[in-house]
Amino acid sequence: MKKLTENSVLAINLSKTLLYSLEYRMLYGLSQRFSYFVQPPSQEKNTELLKYMGEKVMKIHKQDAENIVAGFYPLEVVKPKSIKNHIKNLPHIFFDSLLISRRRKLNINKDLSDTPDVPDYLKRNYHFQTDGYFSKDSAKIYEHQVEVLFSGTAAPMRRMLIKLIKQNSQFNRPLRILELGAGVGTASFDFSKSFQFESYTLNDISKDYLDLAKERLSGKFEYVQCAAEDLTMEDESFDLVFSVYLFHELPKAVREKVLSESFRVLKKGGMVAICDSIQKDDDPKLNQVLEKFPVDYHEPFYKDYTLWNMQEGLEKVGFNSVVSDFKLLSKYWVAKK
Repeated sequence: MKKLTENSVLAINLSKTLLYSLEYRMLYGLSQRFSYFVQPPSQEKNTELLKYMGEKVMKIHKQDAENIVAGFYPLEVVKPKSIKNHIKNLPHIFFDSLLISRRRKLNINKDLSDTPDVPDYLKRNYHFQTDGYFSKDSAKIYEHQVEVLFSGTAAPMRRMLIKLIKQNSQFNRPLRILELGAGVGTASFDFSKSFQFESYTLNDISKDYLDLAKERLSGKFEYVQCAAEDLTMEDESFDLVFSVYLFHELPKAVREKVLSESFRVLKKGGMVAICDSIQKDDDPKLNQVLEKFPVDYHEPFYKDYTLWNMQEGLEKVGFNSVVSDFKLLSKYWVAKK
């Protein structure tokens, strides 16, 4: 039975990779067709690197299946999303890909129809996407865009953090959880199904993204709109504070403030957990991928992030027992207060 479950999960994950890879090729082909007006992202032509990446994709899908069989998170997390919504999003995805490629060609990164009351570093089109993180339309297709970019591996990479938390904690009670930069609640679903919790708070700077998270999630969730470096929560309020793909989008000084705020709102004995991009020389074969990414997808603070020492940052604000790991394109840290 365990082998059947493992093979079923692997088949589901591989089918998602096949689907999103196909969609990426279609989007790339569309950009090439209009290349006079737009600029497609860089296309990797190194066959050895592509083969290496393919092997790592297969490996993380296998690990994801093994983690489900081992009980780190439930089978429910790999349940396919709504096919109807997926198809409904495609025209929007295709049209926005041309707008993204047009901004890439002209290097336009502050094309926002409405400038919200947020820190200046956020007033930009991250990934060259329309409206940045500040519209309902952006929120509706964001998760889909991320999975296209990572060929259906974003969700398995995120879930590896769940395993690392459970391997390095001894929580034996329902937790008070705070998720920083929760966005549209994609990781929230997986984490809420994997941990018993007394309360679960989603934090994000974008009202539109949090509004969509409210629509998608059902249960005992709280939603707090504020910057992660300026949290409104009280001291020592949470057992677990975690984030997924937040730190690479922050300037260094802001990253340090987020770590300090995480320490402040954690109870003594609590844990901070972080999933983000791999960094330079974690996997030397992928260094060239790290160099291309911020240029193709407008990530102005990404290069500095790849050179930043997260462990030193954690220890500087008071965390101890730091453990780190990396899988495919993601890196993980857990630390205790």
